[in-house]
Amino acid sequence: MDKNRKVEGIKEFLVFMRDAMAYLFSWLVICTVVAALFMGNEFIKVSLLVKIFVLCLWGVISFAICFRNHGIRKKGFIFSLTAFYVLFIPVEIAMFYFMGLFDSRGSVASWITFGLIVAGAYAVSVLTDFLVMKKKTAVYTEKLNEYVANRVEGKLE
Repeated sequence: MDKNRKVEGIKEFLVFMRDAMAYLFSWLVICTVVAALFMGNEFIKVSLLVKIFVLCLWGVISFAICFRNHGIRKKGFIFSLTAFYVLFIPVEIAMFYFMGLFDSRGSVASWITFGLIVAGAYAVSVLTDFLVMKKKTAVYTEKLNEYVANRVEGKLE
C-alpha cells in the first residue's frame, strides 16, 4: 500500500513538471517572439530557445523543491519563497547574462531595473502574507474553534 502511494506521488510530480514546463516554456517563447518582432528581428536562434528551456526547467525544479516539498512547505510561505529566490535568482541572472539580455548599452540601468523588480515582487509577497493571509488565518482558526466547540457540545452531528 505504501509503495502505491509513493508511485502515485511520483506520477503526480511528473505530471506537475510536464504541465509547468509546457506552460512556462510556451509563455516565455511567446514573449521572446513578441520582443524579437518589436526589436526588428525576424529570427530566433535555436541556442536561445535551448537557454530558455534550461531556465524554465530550473525554475520548475526550484518551484517544486520549494513549494511542493512537504518538509519545506511546513516551514511557511515566506521560507519557501526565500528558498525559491535563493535557488532560482542566481541561475536566472546567469542565464540572462548568457542570453545577452543585459549586455547592451545601458546595462547598468537594465540590471538595476531587474533588481528592483525582483525586490519589489518579494516585498509584495511578504506584505501580502503578513497583512492579508494572517487575517484570513485568524478568521479560519476562529471558525474552526467554533466548529469544534459546537461539535463537542453536541450541537453538530
